[in-house]
Amino acid sequence: MTCRSGRVLLRSPWSFGLAVVLLLAHSQGFADQSKSTHELIVFSAPSPASGTLLIHGTADVVAMGPVIEGFQKAHPEIEVRYRLYETVPLYQEALTATDDKPAADLLISSAMDLQVKLANDGHIQKVSVSAAGLPDWAIWRDEIFGFTLEPAVIVYNKDAIERTEVPKSHQDLIRLLEVSPERFRRKIATYDIEVSGVGYLFATTESMLSANFWRLAHALGVAEARLYCCTQDMLDSLGRGDAVIAYDVLGSYALRQAEVQRNLGIVLPEDYVVAVSRTIVIPRKARHAALARTFVEYALSEAGQTVVSDAFGLSIAGLGADREQMKARYLAEKPGVLNFPTLGLPALTYLDAVKREQFVKTWQRIVSPQSGVP
Repeated sequence: MTCRSGRVLLRSPWSFGLAVVLLLAHSQGFADQSKSTHELIVFSAPSPASGTLLIHGTADVVAMGPVIEGFQKAHPEIEVRYRLYETVPLYQEALTATDDKPAADLLISSAMDLQVKLANDGHIQKVSVSAAGLPDWAIWRDEIFGFTLEPAVIVYNKDAIERTEVPKSHQDLIRLLEVSPERFRRKIATYDIEVSGVGYLFATTESMLSANFWRLAHALGVAEARLYCCTQDMLDSLGRGDAVIAYDVLGSYALRQAEVQRNLGIVLPEDYVVAVSRTIVIPRKARHAALARTFVEYALSEAGQTVVSDAFGLSIAGLGADREQMKARYLAEKPGVLNFPTLGLPALTYLDAVKREQFVKTWQRIVSPQSGVP
Protein backbone atom coordinates (compact mmCIF):
# COMPACT_ATOMS: atom_id res chain seq x y z
CA MET A 1 0.00 0.00 0.00
CA THR A 2 1.32 3.47 -0.88
CA CYS A 3 0.34 6.45 1.24
CA ARG A 4 0.20 10.05 0.02
CA SER A 5 3.75 10.74 1.08
CA GLY A 6 4.93 8.04 -1.35
CA ARG A 7 6.07 5.65 1.36
CA VAL A 8 5.39 1.96 0.85
CA LEU A 9 3.64 0.61 3.92
CA LEU A 10 3.39 -3.10 4.68
CA ARG A 11 0.58 -3.32 7.22
CA SER A 12 1.98 -6.49 8.73
CA PRO A 13 4.98 -8.69 7.98
CA TRP A 14 2.67 -11.47 6.82
CA SER A 15 1.46 -9.27 3.95
CA PHE A 16 5.04 -9.30 2.66
CA GLY A 17 4.64 -12.33 0.37
CA LEU A 18 1.85 -10.68 -1.61
CA ALA A 19 3.86 -7.49 -1.82
CA VAL A 20 6.82 -9.38 -3.31
CA VAL A 21 4.64 -10.92 -6.00
CA LEU A 22 3.33 -7.49 -6.96
CA LEU A 23 6.78 -5.95 -6.93
CA LEU A 24 8.30 -8.62 -9.16
CA ALA A 25 5.55 -8.00 -11.68
CA HIS A 26 6.94 -4.55 -12.45
CA SER A 27 9.30 -4.28 -15.37
CA GLN A 28 11.50 -1.90 -13.37
CA GLY A 29 13.06 -3.52 -10.29
CA PHE A 30 11.71 -2.27 -6.95
CA ALA A 31 15.20 -2.02 -5.53
CA ASP A 32 16.17 0.67 -8.01
CA GLN A 33 12.96 2.65 -7.53
CA SER A 34 13.53 2.64 -3.78
CA LYS A 35 17.21 3.40 -4.02
CA SER A 36 16.54 6.43 -6.15
CA THR A 37 13.73 7.81 -3.98
CA HIS A 38 14.77 6.51 -0.55
CA GLU A 39 11.23 5.32 0.09
CA LEU A 40 10.56 3.96 3.54
CA ILE A 41 9.17 0.45 3.94
CA VAL A 42 7.40 -0.10 7.25
CA PHE A 43 7.10 -3.55 8.80
CA SER A 44 4.42 -3.07 11.42
CA ALA A 45 4.82 -4.86 14.74
CA PRO A 46 2.74 -8.08 14.81
CA SER A 47 1.72 -7.30 18.41
CA PRO A 48 1.28 -3.92 20.15
CA ALA A 49 4.46 -2.00 19.43
CA SER A 50 6.84 -1.12 22.22
CA GLY A 51 9.76 0.00 20.09
CA THR A 52 10.82 1.03 16.58
CA LEU A 53 14.02 0.13 14.75
CA LEU A 54 15.20 2.27 11.81
CA ILE A 55 17.48 0.50 9.32
CA HIS A 56 19.23 2.10 6.35
CA GLY A 57 20.37 -0.61 3.94
CA THR A 58 21.48 -1.43 0.42
CA ALA A 59 19.92 -4.92 0.27
CA ASP A 60 16.59 -4.79 -1.54
CA VAL A 61 13.40 -5.51 0.34
CA VAL A 62 12.82 -8.85 -1.42
CA ALA A 63 15.99 -10.23 0.19
CA MET A 64 15.98 -8.23 3.40
CA GLY A 65 12.27 -8.62 4.11
CA PRO A 66 12.44 -12.27 5.27
CA VAL A 67 15.27 -11.41 7.66
CA ILE A 68 13.23 -8.58 9.15
CA GLU A 69 10.19 -10.88 9.37
CA GLY A 70 12.28 -13.52 11.15
CA PHE A 71 13.46 -10.94 13.65
CA GLN A 72 9.86 -9.82 14.27
CA LYS A 73 8.72 -13.38 14.92
CA ALA A 74 11.23 -13.48 17.74
CA HIS A 75 10.42 -9.91 18.80
CA PRO A 76 6.79 -9.27 17.71
CA GLU A 77 6.57 -6.04 19.69
CA ILE A 78 9.11 -4.26 17.44
CA GLU A 79 8.20 -2.17 14.38
CA VAL A 80 10.97 -2.09 11.77
CA ARG A 81 11.39 0.75 9.30
CA TYR A 82 13.68 0.04 6.37
CA ARG A 83 14.98 2.72 4.01
CA LEU A 84 16.78 1.57 0.87
CA TYR A 85 19.95 3.25 -0.41
CA GLU A 86 22.72 2.84 -2.92
CA THR A 87 26.06 2.13 -1.26
CA VAL A 88 27.71 5.54 -1.69
CA PRO A 89 24.67 7.66 -0.65
CA LEU A 90 24.24 5.44 2.42
CA TYR A 91 27.83 6.16 3.41
CA GLN A 92 27.40 9.88 2.77
CA GLU A 93 24.16 9.97 4.77
CA ALA A 94 25.96 8.38 7.72
CA LEU A 95 28.68 11.01 7.54
CA THR A 96 26.22 13.90 7.60
CA ALA A 97 23.92 12.61 10.37
CA THR A 98 22.97 15.43 12.73
CA ASP A 99 21.20 15.63 16.06
CA ASP A 100 18.16 17.35 14.56
CA LYS A 101 17.04 14.38 12.42
CA PRO A 102 16.52 10.69 13.26
CA ALA A 103 19.74 8.75 12.79
CA ALA A 104 19.58 5.16 11.57
CA ASP A 105 19.89 2.52 14.27
CA LEU A 106 21.60 0.14 11.84
CA LEU A 107 23.47 0.49 8.56
CA ILE A 108 23.58 -2.53 6.23
CA SER A 109 25.82 -2.36 3.17
CA SER A 110 27.61 -4.58 0.68
CA ALA A 111 30.37 -1.94 0.35
CA MET A 112 32.50 -3.35 3.15
CA ASP A 113 35.32 -0.88 2.60
CA LEU A 114 33.00 2.08 3.18
CA GLN A 115 31.72 0.48 6.38
CA VAL A 116 35.31 0.00 7.56
CA LYS A 117 36.02 3.65 6.83
CA LEU A 118 33.00 4.72 8.87
CA ALA A 119 34.25 2.64 11.79
CA ASN A 120 37.85 3.78 11.46
CA ASP A 121 36.75 7.42 11.40
CA GLY A 122 34.78 7.03 14.63
CA HIS A 123 31.20 6.94 13.34
CA ILE A 124 30.37 3.43 14.59
CA GLN A 125 29.64 2.03 18.05
CA LYS A 126 31.50 -0.89 19.52
CA VAL A 127 29.17 -3.65 20.74
CA SER A 128 29.71 -7.13 22.11
CA VAL A 129 27.43 -9.75 20.57
CA SER A 130 27.26 -13.52 20.60
CA ALA A 131 28.63 -14.77 17.27
CA ALA A 132 29.30 -18.47 17.76
CA GLY A 133 30.13 -20.27 14.52
CA LEU A 134 31.17 -17.20 12.55
CA PRO A 135 34.65 -17.03 11.00
CA ASP A 136 37.10 -14.56 12.57
CA TRP A 137 37.21 -12.41 9.45
CA ALA A 138 33.46 -11.72 9.67
CA ILE A 139 33.87 -9.50 12.75
CA TRP A 140 36.14 -6.48 13.05
CA ARG A 141 36.84 -4.69 16.34
CA ASP A 142 33.34 -5.57 17.60
CA GLU A 143 32.11 -2.79 15.31
CA ILE A 144 31.45 -4.44 11.95
CA PHE A 145 29.64 -7.75 11.51
CA GLY A 146 29.37 -9.67 8.23
CA PHE A 147 26.16 -11.67 7.91
CA THR A 148 25.94 -12.73 4.25
CA LEU A 149 28.31 -14.07 1.63
CA GLU A 150 27.80 -12.57 -1.85
CA PRO A 151 29.86 -14.00 -4.73
CA ALA A 152 30.29 -11.96 -7.89
CA VAL A 153 28.91 -13.99 -10.79
CA ILE A 154 28.49 -13.76 -14.56
CA VAL A 155 24.90 -13.86 -15.82
CA TYR A 156 24.04 -14.51 -19.45
CA ASN A 157 21.06 -14.86 -21.78
CA LYS A 158 20.78 -18.53 -22.79
CA ASP A 159 18.98 -17.56 -26.00
CA ALA A 160 21.89 -15.39 -27.14
CA ILE A 161 24.91 -17.38 -25.93
CA GLU A 162 25.50 -20.89 -27.22
CA ARG A 163 26.11 -23.52 -24.56
CA THR A 164 29.58 -24.24 -25.91
CA GLU A 165 30.65 -20.60 -25.67
CA VAL A 166 29.40 -19.81 -22.15
CA PRO A 167 32.36 -18.15 -20.36
CA LYS A 168 33.23 -20.37 -17.40
CA SER A 169 36.02 -18.14 -16.17
CA HIS A 170 37.26 -14.57 -16.42
CA GLN A 171 39.77 -15.74 -19.01
CA ASP A 172 36.95 -17.27 -21.08
CA LEU A 173 35.07 -13.97 -20.97
CA ILE A 174 38.15 -12.09 -22.16
CA ARG A 175 38.61 -14.47 -25.09
CA LEU A 176 34.92 -14.31 -26.03
CA LEU A 177 34.95 -10.51 -26.16
CA GLU A 178 38.30 -10.29 -27.95
CA VAL A 179 37.30 -12.77 -30.65
CA SER A 180 33.91 -11.14 -31.38
CA PRO A 181 34.00 -7.48 -30.28
CA GLU A 182 31.40 -6.36 -32.84
CA ARG A 183 28.96 -9.10 -31.87
CA PHE A 184 29.00 -7.94 -28.23
CA ARG A 185 29.15 -4.20 -28.84
CA ARG A 186 26.80 -2.51 -26.31
CA LYS A 187 25.68 -5.99 -25.21
CA ILE A 188 27.71 -6.30 -21.98
CA ALA A 189 26.48 -4.87 -18.67
CA THR A 190 28.66 -4.12 -15.66
CA TYR A 191 29.01 -1.62 -12.82
CA ASP A 192 29.92 2.03 -13.22
CA ILE A 193 32.59 1.96 -10.54
CA GLU A 194 32.54 5.74 -10.15
CA VAL A 195 29.04 5.63 -8.66
CA SER A 196 28.76 2.07 -7.33
CA GLY A 197 30.52 1.36 -4.05
CA VAL A 198 30.32 -2.43 -4.42
CA GLY A 199 31.32 -2.18 -8.09
CA TYR A 200 34.42 -0.22 -7.10
CA LEU A 201 35.18 -2.79 -4.38
CA PHE A 202 34.89 -5.67 -6.86
CA ALA A 203 37.12 -3.89 -9.37
CA THR A 204 39.90 -3.00 -6.94
CA THR A 205 39.86 -6.47 -5.42
CA GLU A 206 40.09 -8.14 -8.83
CA SER A 207 42.91 -5.81 -9.87
CA MET A 208 44.96 -7.23 -6.98
CA LEU A 209 43.94 -10.84 -7.65
CA SER A 210 44.39 -11.14 -11.40
CA ALA A 211 47.11 -10.07 -13.79
CA ASN A 212 44.43 -10.10 -16.51
CA PHE A 213 42.16 -7.54 -14.84
CA TRP A 214 43.15 -4.65 -17.10
CA ARG A 215 43.02 -6.88 -20.16
CA LEU A 216 39.40 -7.66 -19.28
CA ALA A 217 38.77 -3.95 -18.71
CA HIS A 218 40.14 -3.27 -22.21
CA ALA A 219 37.87 -5.94 -23.71
CA LEU A 220 34.87 -4.33 -21.97
CA GLY A 221 35.93 -0.97 -23.38
CA VAL A 222 36.25 -2.25 -26.93
CA ALA A 223 32.78 -3.80 -26.56
CA GLU A 224 31.47 -0.45 -25.26
CA ALA A 225 30.00 -2.06 -22.17
CA ARG A 226 26.84 -0.58 -20.68
CA LEU A 227 27.53 0.82 -17.20
CA TYR A 228 25.04 0.75 -14.33
CA CYS A 229 24.87 1.84 -10.71
CA CYS A 230 23.16 -1.26 -9.41
CA THR A 231 22.92 -5.01 -9.83
CA GLN A 232 19.20 -4.95 -10.52
CA ASP A 233 19.70 -2.45 -13.35
CA MET A 234 22.17 -4.85 -14.93
CA LEU A 235 19.70 -7.73 -14.68
CA ASP A 236 16.89 -5.56 -16.04
CA SER A 237 19.14 -4.80 -19.01
CA LEU A 238 19.40 -8.54 -19.67
CA GLY A 239 15.64 -8.88 -19.33
CA ARG A 240 14.99 -6.17 -21.91
CA GLY A 241 17.53 -7.65 -24.31
CA ASP A 242 19.76 -4.58 -24.18
CA ALA A 243 22.59 -6.80 -22.90
CA VAL A 244 23.31 -10.51 -23.24
CA ILE A 245 26.01 -10.81 -20.54
CA ALA A 246 26.21 -9.08 -17.15
CA TYR A 247 29.56 -9.13 -15.36
CA ASP A 248 30.19 -9.01 -11.59
CA VAL A 249 26.56 -9.43 -10.56
CA LEU A 250 25.75 -9.95 -6.88
CA GLY A 251 24.86 -13.61 -6.57
CA SER A 252 21.66 -13.24 -4.52
CA TYR A 253 20.08 -10.96 -7.12
CA ALA A 254 21.13 -13.30 -9.92
CA LEU A 255 19.61 -16.36 -8.24
CA ARG A 256 16.30 -14.62 -7.68
CA GLN A 257 16.13 -13.21 -11.22
CA ALA A 258 16.93 -16.61 -12.74
CA GLU A 259 13.96 -18.10 -10.87
CA VAL A 260 11.51 -15.78 -12.65
CA GLN A 261 13.42 -15.43 -15.93
CA ARG A 262 14.26 -18.95 -17.00
CA ASN A 263 16.41 -17.96 -19.98
CA LEU A 264 19.11 -16.59 -17.68
CA GLY A 265 22.16 -18.66 -16.81
CA ILE A 266 24.58 -18.05 -13.94
CA VAL A 267 28.32 -18.73 -13.97
CA LEU A 268 30.39 -19.01 -10.81
CA PRO A 269 33.86 -18.50 -12.35
CA GLU A 270 36.24 -21.46 -12.28
CA ASP A 271 39.44 -19.43 -11.88
CA TYR A 272 38.56 -17.29 -8.86
CA VAL A 273 35.45 -16.00 -7.12
CA VAL A 274 35.38 -12.55 -5.56
CA ALA A 275 32.89 -12.25 -2.72
CA VAL A 276 31.64 -9.50 -0.48
CA SER A 277 29.82 -9.77 2.80
CA ARG A 278 26.89 -7.54 3.63
CA THR A 279 27.84 -5.99 6.92
CA ILE A 280 25.85 -4.53 9.80
CA VAL A 281 27.05 -1.63 11.93
CA ILE A 282 25.45 0.46 14.67
CA PRO A 283 26.07 4.19 14.09
CA ARG A 284 27.48 6.20 16.97
CA LYS A 285 24.35 8.40 16.93
CA ALA A 286 21.84 5.52 16.86
CA ARG A 287 18.90 6.32 19.15
CA HIS A 288 18.01 2.69 19.84
CA ALA A 289 21.41 1.05 20.17
CA ALA A 290 20.25 -1.71 22.53
CA LEU A 291 17.49 -2.73 20.11
CA ALA A 292 19.95 -2.56 17.21
CA ARG A 293 22.25 -4.93 19.09
CA THR A 294 19.34 -7.36 19.44
CA PHE A 295 18.84 -7.31 15.65
CA VAL A 296 22.55 -7.94 15.03
CA GLU A 297 22.50 -10.91 17.38
CA TYR A 298 19.48 -12.34 15.55
CA ALA A 299 21.11 -11.93 12.11
CA LEU A 300 24.20 -13.78 13.36
CA SER A 301 22.30 -16.50 15.23
CA GLU A 302 21.67 -19.98 13.87
CA ALA A 303 18.01 -19.11 13.24
CA GLY A 304 18.92 -15.85 11.56
CA GLN A 305 21.61 -17.42 9.40
CA THR A 306 19.12 -20.04 8.20
CA VAL A 307 16.85 -17.24 6.97
CA VAL A 308 19.82 -15.37 5.48
CA SER A 309 20.88 -18.50 3.57
CA ASP A 310 17.44 -18.79 1.98
CA ALA A 311 17.03 -15.06 1.29
CA PHE A 312 20.52 -14.22 0.01
CA GLY A 313 21.76 -17.53 -1.38
CA LEU A 314 24.55 -18.16 1.11
CA SER A 315 24.98 -17.61 4.83
CA ILE A 316 28.28 -16.71 6.44
CA ALA A 317 28.27 -19.32 9.21
CA GLY A 318 29.59 -22.82 8.49
CA LEU A 319 31.55 -21.96 5.37
CA GLY A 320 32.60 -25.56 4.82
CA ALA A 321 28.97 -26.44 4.12
CA ASP A 322 28.49 -23.26 2.13
CA ARG A 323 31.07 -24.31 -0.47
CA GLU A 324 28.86 -27.29 -1.29
CA GLN A 325 25.85 -25.03 -1.04
CA MET A 326 27.55 -22.70 -3.50
CA LYS A 327 28.02 -25.51 -6.01
CA ALA A 328 24.38 -26.55 -5.71
CA ARG A 329 22.81 -23.11 -5.81
CA TYR A 330 24.91 -21.76 -8.66
CA LEU A 331 25.00 -25.02 -10.63
CA ALA A 332 28.78 -24.88 -10.67
CA GLU A 333 30.79 -28.07 -11.09
CA LYS A 334 34.08 -26.37 -10.28
CA PRO A 335 33.67 -23.08 -8.41
CA GLY A 336 36.95 -21.20 -8.35
CA VAL A 337 39.06 -20.26 -5.37
CA LEU A 338 36.82 -18.27 -3.04
CA ASN A 339 38.48 -15.05 -1.95
CA PHE A 340 36.96 -14.22 1.40
CA PRO A 341 35.91 -10.61 2.03
CA THR A 342 38.39 -8.35 3.77
CA LEU A 343 37.25 -6.55 6.90
CA GLY A 344 39.82 -4.30 8.48
CA LEU A 345 42.34 -1.63 7.58
CA PRO A 346 43.54 -3.33 4.35
CA ALA A 347 40.04 -2.65 2.95
CA LEU A 348 40.89 1.06 3.04
CA THR A 349 43.78 0.75 0.57
CA TYR A 350 41.83 2.01 -2.43
CA LEU A 351 39.69 4.49 -0.46
CA ASP A 352 42.61 6.89 -0.25
CA ALA A 353 41.34 9.88 -2.23
CA VAL A 354 44.35 10.06 -4.56
CA LYS A 355 44.42 6.31 -5.20
CA ARG A 356 40.68 6.19 -5.79
CA GLU A 357 40.74 9.06 -8.27
CA GLN A 358 43.68 7.53 -10.13
CA PHE A 359 42.10 4.06 -10.27
CA VAL A 360 38.69 5.34 -11.43
CA LYS A 361 40.19 7.60 -14.09
CA THR A 362 42.38 4.78 -15.44
CA TRP A 363 39.38 2.44 -15.51
CA GLN A 364 37.23 5.05 -17.25
CA ARG A 365 39.85 5.72 -19.92
CA ILE A 366 39.92 2.01 -20.71
CA VAL A 367 36.30 0.91 -20.19
CA SER A 368 34.45 4.12 -20.99
CA PRO A 369 36.65 6.34 -23.20
CA GLN A 370 33.52 8.06 -24.52
CA SER A 371 33.08 9.65 -21.07
CA GLY A 372 35.79 12.13 -22.02
CA VAL A 373 38.05 11.43 -19.03
CA PRO A 374 41.48 12.96 -19.80
